[in-house]
Amino acid sequence: MSMHLPELRDDTQPQYERFLSAYLSSELRLVNSGLPRSRKSLSELLDEAQPQIPCTDGSQQMVKRSELEYLSSLLDAPDRESLMLPILIEMTGDQSGAIVLCPGGAEQRVVSSVLGMHLEYERPGQLRVYKPQLALLRRKLKTTTQYMFSTRSSD
Repeated sequence: MSMHLPELRDDTQPQYERFLSAYLSSELRLVNSGLPRSRKSLSELLDEAQPQIPCTDGSQQMVKRSELEYLSSLLDAPDRESLMLPILIEMTGDQSGAIVLCPGGAEQRVVSSVLGMHLEYERPGQLRVYKPQLALLRRKLKTTTQYMFSTRSSD
């Protein structure tokens, strides 16, 4: 059964868009409630007996030592200090992939190494990865990467 929605009059469109924007903003706040409150360097996490990252919702994200050691094997000492974890993966409305946020060069080197290919920035500080690459990245770095969701377009 097909449901026919009434066409919105021009004067109601801005009101509908404001409602939709407020609703999505509220929903994204809930979905993103477990984002890191602060990030820690790879070196700092390696020094912790039980590596964990504080989240905005008050919880702690536990980090696997095996992932930290894997990351350490990919980087030199300065990059171990500059790599901030978790690496954030922004999911946008674009269904083909995601954007890995790379505020420093260490993130780019990690993602390129894990995927076995050199990746260039799509925009400063942003690497585009596609679904098969994203699956591989998350499989190898499950606790040292984290999704964040946004409504902005990746274009």
